[in-house]
Amino acid sequence: MDKVDMKLLAAMEENSRISLKNLARDLNVKTSTIYHRLHKLKESNILENFTIIINPEAVGLNKHIIMNIRLKKMVIGKLDTMFLESFGKFLAEQYEEVLFSSVGSDEMIWIIATFRDDKHYEQFKSEISENPYIENSETVLLNSILKGQKIFKFLPNLLKQEAKGDYFSEDDEDEKPDANKKSNSSEDDETDIFF
Repeated sequence: MDKVDMKLLAAMEENSRISLKNLARDLNVKTSTIYHRLHKLKESNILENFTIIINPEAVGLNKHIIMNIRLKKMVIGKLDTMFLESFGKFLAEQYEEVLFSSVGSDEMIWIIATFRDDKHYEQFKSEISENPYIENSETVLLNSILKGQKIFKFLPNLLKQEAKGDYFSEDDEDEKPDANKKSNSSEDDETDIFF
């Protein structure tokens, strides 16, 4: 990576929807240069993805926590560390609520998680405390997010199905299928996602 790559990444971080033409103008290089550099940054895994930033409260995710989790000692030595890392990955994959998971130097798993409401949070906390591998956990509730909303993903399963937002009118939500079109899916296959 050189200075152009660094400036390119900084500009993309600021606005990932900026056009190649505007990037080229801002960085004082050719559009083809921007295209090739973006391609190389993707190939080398420096640039993993182009994404959007979600405002969690706007989609009904209102309770955010940082939790540290201490596992029960299984064996002493390297296997403990391997189990710790494996369990951290398990939490991240098993619970859609877990947005971030990391193993700390204090042999704790640290997670950031988000929830719709107190009931959803209490259910998660209960499941964690009942896990036979977990010795204890401590939680810090976060009041507001000042920086770092990029950590949030759009996770439809976390949203309240009954809580419809203002993004669609009732007509849009209750759109009737065209009588002339045949549907290939049964009623059981349909999934409604409301904001």
